[in-house]
Amino acid sequence: MKYYFIYLLSCLMIVSGCSSNAQDESDVSTEEVSYVAFLNIEGDNYYSYDLAEKGEYTIVEEFGEVQKKIEGDIIPNENLTSNYLLEGTKIFTVKESPEIFLAKVQDEYEIYKKMP
Repeated sequence: MKYYFIYLLSCLMIVSGCSSNAQDESDVSTEEVSYVAFLNIEGDNYYSYDLAEKGEYTIVEEFGEVQKKIEGDIIPNENLTSNYLLEGTKIFTVKESPEIFLAKVQDEYEIYKKMP
């Protein structure tokens, strides 16, 4: 009886080891995944940093509008494309830094800083 139990246990271990699913190389995704709000401006990506406080930044001029909104888990790579901001969202330059843009969302401004 003792040998029967050891034999049964050995068979179970072998069967369970052989039936495990190894991950196929073709299952690996090659796309970059993002869950951060990004905005692409002239080939550079800017990330959503915070909401701007009144008077924190001085708007110089309107830079443009978001041309295309893509899926939220993709990092944009085309000019004026975002994975968060809606098409038509106005983008502004600021006096304080050339590496910061403001996006007007409803009645607030979101700060977008250049990726390091």
